[in-house]
Amino acid sequence: MLYGWILTTWMDFVVSLLTRHRFPDPKSLAADLHLNGFKAIWMLDPGIKHEDGYFVYDSGSKIDVWIQKADGTPFIGEVWPGPCVFPDYTQSKVRSWWGSLVKDFIYNGVDGIWNDMNEPAVFKSVTKTMPESNIHRGDDEIGGCQNHSYYHNVYGMLMARSTYEGMKLADKDKRPFVLTRAGFIGSQRYAATWTGDNVSNWEHLHMSISMVLQLGLSGQPFSGPDIGGFDGNATPRLFGRWMGIGAMFPFCRGHTESDAIDHEPWSFGEEVLFCSSIVIIAFFWFKLE
Repeated sequence: MLYGWILTTWMDFVVSLLTRHRFPDPKSLAADLHLNGFKAIWMLDPGIKHEDGYFVYDSGSKIDVWIQKADGTPFIGEVWPGPCVFPDYTQSKVRSWWGSLVKDFIYNGVDGIWNDMNEPAVFKSVTKTMPESNIHRGDDEIGGCQNHSYYHNVYGMLMARSTYEGMKLADKDKRPFVLTRAGFIGSQRYAATWTGDNVSNWEHLHMSISMVLQLGLSGQPFSGPDIGGFDGNATPRLFGRWMGIGAMFPFCRGHTESDAIDHEPWSFGEEVLFCSSIVIIAFFWFKLE
């Protein structure tokens, strides 16, 4: 099965660019992908554009869902769209709110959801995340009201859980597909994991093997790296070798940053395409045997 990985979010600026100018009818886009044998996987990040009039921000503010600073006001941190607020997934009402948004989002023909930047990542911060002094008003059964240092490691898992539950609301008979960058023990109940923004070099190819094995030993059986590396340009030899190994990973996907060359087998010439095809065919052949 082929998958179309679509970089769009609820964070306003990408939605505006994607839907208004390039793809004004996302439901038709998904339908066209389906006709060509693709599944459409859409990205959702936790950072929500801090802007009055934006429906996600307005609906969240109405029921008070945002992580707070120590003074009780919503924390605002910069991510891709600029100033953003962040849902407090430690509260059941917030997970329900997010799930209802996901349910509506799925009706656009979305087959799976890719949760990125959910450590949560925050730009212009020494720690690359939000301050540990931020406040989560968590449910009593998971720890109650605590600062961010208490909940940081489970934030990504709780987002993945909320996304998973929203997809189940959309179709209770369909198994959700969620991919998450951040997670914790138990994340495998809700999402697959990829190992984040790696680099196009031999060292990171080698590292990807031990990372996937150790994730498996930690209870996450469905994981894998960005084949070819995210940061930088893979060489044909590096990409071909990484595809040979990557075909054995539970999760196998070529991916790269926007400024790099394409990281698909056909991008590196006929030899790499042929070798990659043979590896994948052999894998499925022996699996069927």
